Amino acid sequence: MSMKNKVNKLCVIAPKYPTAQNPVYTFVDQLVCALVDNGIECSVISPYSITQQMLRNTAVLPRKKKRITKNNNAFYIYSPRYISLSRSIFNIKTSMYTYKNFKNAVIQEYKKRSLQADAVYGHFIYPSGMCAADLGEMFDIPSFLAYGESSPALYNHITKSVLQEKLKKLKGIISVSSENKRELLDMGLMENGDMISVFPNAIDESKFFKINKNVARKRLGIDGDKFVVAFVGHFIERKGVAFLSNALNQVEDVYSVFIGAGSEEPQCKNILFKGRVCHEQVHIYMNAVDVFVLPTQAEGCSNAIVEAMACGLPVISSDQPFNDDILSTENAIRLDVQDVEALKKAILLLRDNPALRRKMSNAALLRASSLNITQRAKNIIAFMESRMREYKLVSG
Repeated sequence: MSMKNKVNKLCVIAPKYPTAQNPVYTFVDQLVCALVDNGIECSVISPYSITQQMLRNTAVLPRKKKRITKNNNAFYIYSPRYISLSRSIFNIKTSMYTYKNFKNAVIQEYKKRSLQADAVYGHFIYPSGMCAADLGEMFDIPSFLAYGESSPALYNHITKSVLQEKLKKLKGIISVSSENKRELLDMGLMENGDMISVFPNAIDESKFFKINKNVARKRLGIDGDKFVVAFVGHFIERKGVAFLSNALNQVEDVYSVFIGAGSEEPQCKNILFKGRVCHEQVHIYMNAVDVFVLPTQAEGCSNAIVEAMACGLPVISSDQPFNDDILSTENAIRLDVQDVEALKKAILLLRDNPALRRKMSNAALLRASSLNITQRAKNIIAFMESRMREYKLVSG
């Protein structure tokens, strides 16, 4: 088997890619931009579901789109069409039919564009990671996937035997948390822990950074004396928006900003803002508030938390293991996020203790400084190349 030890050209497979109209998976775009700015020639294949477009009446994506990074480097995003199906139709499981359509779209696009990558990287297990494994096998190139799912339930519609068969083709897995790595090993989807390395999510320091709070509040029209907490995420049960809303209804002199959208809208007093914000403007809101609260019940590694810390915010969030890599007692209050009384007490503690807020703010900035996207991109490439060398030695 011919296999290089260097990654100069990388093919990235993603189930979705952010647009101005639909800013999903911005963390994938940030990583690709960082890779490109580090000298890696990246090509993104993000198949576009015709079915979803028809059902949701969304804007049609171009088949080829040029993306320019902050350093004025370019790469292309290819969006071949495919047909996706519901996971079950008349009690018939259809996930593998959707996967085959997705995979065929990726393979045909890879051939059509003559990409000739040194390695292939799929984001999330289903369908991109599985597809990366198959593409790598077909074209004799090393394949990797990034595992950042908030729960194994997101891929439990695929049988364990199929997952094992696909994942054993990989040369390595980039896990966003130690907890995610443990999940893969405990479920028996991977046997060799050395094939999995942990790289917590990171921030683009050109987009998330600390600015003067009074300046930020003036831009947003927020009173300088108010104590304000922020939430960023989908308005869904898993993110705990209802628990936070409930807690805020029980406290006085606390105001809030809720950035996001979803079926479970926050309903509490003293909301200063609620709704979507373009990604480039989120840091203005983060710098205008005092504390970041995310009562999330499950995560891979929360980008919103890392971005909030980069703006110097103390954090209130879950005491579950998925936060262990990024949060500590120095920069966060961690608790049972479904305990509304505990959530309320944590908010009041930080409201009434400016010295503690300053101390935690400094700790948040320090931790965030080690979680920058440029270094993460370099570390991921170094891991890939080390796995490629290891495989070459073993297969000898």
